[in-house]
Amino acid sequence: MDVERAQDLIGTPVFDRNGDRIGRVGNVYVDDTTLQPEWITVRIGLLGIRETFVPLNGATTGENRLDLGVTKDLVKNAPRVEAEHGHLSDEEGRNLYHYYGLDQSANQ
Repeated sequence: MDVERAQDLIGTPVFDRNGDRIGRVGNVYVDDTTLQPEWITVRIGLLGIRETFVPLNGATTGENRLDLGVTKDLVKNAPRVEAEHGHLSDEEGRNLYHYYGLDQSANQ
């Protein structure tokens, strides 16, 4: 997925791998090295005020929707991360990769 197309996802409804709605795309984060979209934040909760990082790995797009490769519970229980200046620190990135069971080296 290219960056421009990924940016178009902002505001798109997000569903988990079981088809359950989670929230909406809040933001898209691009890898500093590859310049490819790697993470999104999903606005969850009644008012959509909490944003949780979710990998784009395994995600697919449909008509006005983004389907993730993870469950709603996994997203809701993800570590709380505050990305400063639009970037994840190396440690935050490692922690998120570990939490979602992803191999970070495959994305570098």
